[in-house]
Amino acid sequence: MARKHKHLYFEEIGIKFDEWMSDYDVGRRTEAILSAIPLGFTGATLEVGCGTGAITRGIAPLLGDLTVSDISEALSRTTSEKYGCKWTAEDATQLSFEDCTFDLVVSSECIEHTPNPKKCISEMLRVLKPEGILILTTPNRLWWPVVRLSQILKIRRFQGNEYFLSPRQVSAEVAGHDAEIIFKTGCHLFPWHFTPLQPLLKRIDKFGKRLYPLMINQVVVARRLSS
Repeated sequence: MARKHKHLYFEEIGIKFDEWMSDYDVGRRTEAILSAIPLGFTGATLEVGCGTGAITRGIAPLLGDLTVSDISEALSRTTSEKYGCKWTAEDATQLSFEDCTFDLVVSSECIEHTPNPKKCISEMLRVLKPEGILILTTPNRLWWPVVRLSQILKIRRFQGNEYFLSPRQVSAEVAGHDAEIIFKTGCHLFPWHFTPLQPLLKRIDKFGKRLYPLMINQVVVARRLSS
């Protein structure tokens, strides 16, 4: 899709997307991100793919210098107004910032909705300062057949780009751009839609460092190396 079509699609589904999202899923991803933010962090942060602010809501109170971004100008602006931070409209595959701009980049469930998730990773690492941290969550390619089946059966209502990367692909992309992974974990060993089983899922998440290759969502924390 052309850029215009892409951002219009996300604007059109904005309110519906909030309805489609699971509070449990958002909560678990937010907890994973918060646990990876360095204690006492005060640097400049960029959130890539803020959408309607589901993750922003949890991280904004801890980040005094936060810029939210999305391919949709309307979503970026609305989220910034809601949570009191700066905003910019950005294509995650081609960020407009100069190299070494931010101390921290956060992105949750964004890159898989772009035409080139690997390019998104390289761009996020590019705009990090040396020793800067990237906190990324994205679905595991292992679960792509299940997601595709749910689309065919009209269970999953999102119909935009769906390009999942495997943990190995994410690791390779990070290693290829002057960065190193310092922590990996995951969440959701099986779909969270079965509400009565969510307490069990949360307990299993404690073993995410070992089970992440099998989990639905991978959580990766990477550091850009000093030049």
